[in-house]
Amino acid sequence: MNDLIQWGLAVVLWVQTFRNPLFDQFFLTINFLGDEEFYLMFLPVVFWCLHKTLGMRMGVLFLLSFYANQWLKDLFTAPRPHQVSDKLYAPVKYSGYGIPSGHAQGTATVWGYLATQLRKPLWWILALGIPLLISVGRMYMGDHFPQDVIAGLVIGVALVTAYAVLEPRVAPWVVAQSLAIKIALVVIVSLALAFLHLTVDTAVLIGTFLGFYGSVALEEDRLRFDAHAIWWKQLVKLAIGLAVVFGLRLGLKAIFPVNEWFNLLRYAIIGVWIGLGAPWVFVMARLAGHGKREPTAPAQIELTPAG
Repeated sequence: MNDLIQWGLAVVLWVQTFRNPLFDQFFLTINFLGDEEFYLMFLPVVFWCLHKTLGMRMGVLFLLSFYANQWLKDLFTAPRPHQVSDKLYAPVKYSGYGIPSGHAQGTATVWGYLATQLRKPLWWILALGIPLLISVGRMYMGDHFPQDVIAGLVIGVALVTAYAVLEPRVAPWVVAQSLAIKIALVVIVSLALAFLHLTVDTAVLIGTFLGFYGSVALEEDRLRFDAHAIWWKQLVKLAIGLAVVFGLRLGLKAIFPVNEWFNLLRYAIIGVWIGLGAPWVFVMARLAGHGKREPTAPAQIELTPAG
């Protein structure tokens, strides 16, 4: 293991020989595409404004992918480069373990899934380019060894492949169930994930899954808001919705202690807002229509706002 770390450290040091102010700023900026704050904006944007079904199905894969990532990190307990050597450039020192890279795995998962669903050349370019740039950036900034990012990319691609095979078989069965069964399934899966591996980090993912998918089942049964709207209504929806998301994230953090169960509760509340609270506000404020279902086949998905 030590030999692998030393090899990885040599690669990171070599990558950092290309340092210059332009690259420093570029990789600091693009690194945001793998941060929690980015996903707290991006996933609601897809669900609220582009395509509900795509947002819901992408969310399942994303949350399970990051749960697996945290489980593997805690299993391997491998260090990060900046924890091994203080000679490295490391402007943002992430805590926790190294392998597999969450940024590499997350971007491979999300952008890879979007490419398989939208099936346009631009999305395939993004699915290849963003994870690659993120992976180089994670080494450039001293946060990951090459083995970390390679493992993250491989796991991300494997999860997208498995999901592409299983999701078309499982999703129609879930959709056909009653509201009570859907909510029961969400609770059972959440409890199982908590039983298997509950930490401060996995609680974020489990809580989001519980709050979002529990409330989405109710939204689909009773409200069925329409994600499409004229452009100015979309902007107002995002301004209101994201303001509350980050208000809850910061406000509840100031109120609740930082531990597994309060993290789970905090993110469950955020998930309920994203899945039901915000759509209800949008409908009441006449920023969104309601009462109809979207087409769900990938070929029918168009990410073009109405108006």
